[in-house]
Amino acid sequence: MKHIETTRLEAYIEDSLSDHERWEIEDHLDVCDLCFEAYMTSIETWTLEPSLAMDFTDQTFDQIIKKQVMPGKEAKRSAVQKQKRTLVHYGLAAGLTMILMISGVFEQVLHVFDEDSFKERPSISKNIVSETDRLLQKVNEDMRSDADE
Repeated sequence: MKHIETTRLEAYIEDSLSDHERWEIEDHLDVCDLCFEAYMTSIETWTLEPSLAMDFTDQTFDQIIKKQVMPGKEAKRSAVQKQKRTLVHYGLAAGLTMILMISGVFEQVLHVFDEDSFKERPSISKNIVSETDRLLQKVNEDMRSDADE
């Protein structure tokens, strides 16, 4: 098996190879432990050129500064937008309620339930108590009739 040359590994790390060459190196690194170890060592010792590192740092800071907004101004803008959004939502809710009232939807909902469903019915516990009382009275009457005989 032919191992990868150090110069090609460095070119691979610096991303200066064609796609085809990169695939070849990646395939070889998958199967060759010695080359993979050399690759890992090269990565540990590899550093960016100082000019590239400084350019990257400067660009990053420029982007951060551009994206920063004055906090006080942003907070005021956010509060005003929140109030506007709240008023719009209240307005929409009120308008929708008026439309539903005018169209008679609420009246139709009330007529779905007939008046009998709103009448007060005896509770289940009252029914149980009355049935138990009736049963006990019947047992009591039966016991008296047996005692009289």
